[in-house]
Amino acid sequence: MWPGFKYVAALVAGLPLWGIPSTASIEPQANAAAAPRSDLDTLLWPSAGAGQRADQRGVALNPADLRDRIAVVAFVAPDCSIVCVTRTLDLDRVAKALPETVRDRAVFLAVSLDDATKDGKASGMTALRAFVDGTVGAQTRLRFLAGDAAWTASLVAMLRYPAASLPEPPPQVLVFDRRGGIAMSYGGDPVDRPRLERDIPLLDSFAQGLDAHGSNPL
Repeated sequence: MWPGFKYVAALVAGLPLWGIPSTASIEPQANAAAAPRSDLDTLLWPSAGAGQRADQRGVALNPADLRDRIAVVAFVAPDCSIVCVTRTLDLDRVAKALPETVRDRAVFLAVSLDDATKDGKASGMTALRAFVDGTVGAQTRLRFLAGDAAWTASLVAMLRYPAASLPEPPPQVLVFDRRGGIAMSYGGDPVDRPRLERDIPLLDSFAQGLDAHGSNPL
């Protein structure tokens, strides 16, 4: 049994979204009769009318872009403390360090929970792009997404994260398997880079996602 996945099979089989320890957890989907959506889809597009997401380069992000990929999701804010900088740098290093055979099969998403459209601030994406350029540069493999107020509110509710703590984002790093199911949650301060670099290739070996192996010991 792989130590990192010792407890995963029992959890992913029963929960649409795995509860996240510490200050954040994910609420289960309320409507079980609805068309099945992956945990990752629910996180990024909470409702059918959630609208298109675009990264810091203006490139659209669609659910199809994440199919059959390992997705790593972290949370940042352009004006949060130094922990956002170190978290982003660590994830950038992980993305670059993966073996070439796995590198293009992993998608790294950094989601900003800072509602930068109020109080006269610059637009969310403008501020986020400046943060990206100053931290990891334009060539990073990480894709940064700026949320509007509605998406931020949805994420805060899903993660059970105290709104009063914003713009300081949740410290968790979430990893989703190839079928978009929540697989692992890591503390983000500091990012456990060796563990992530080890677990991403291993997760990629589960072509049907972890839930397909929920009844089998790992």
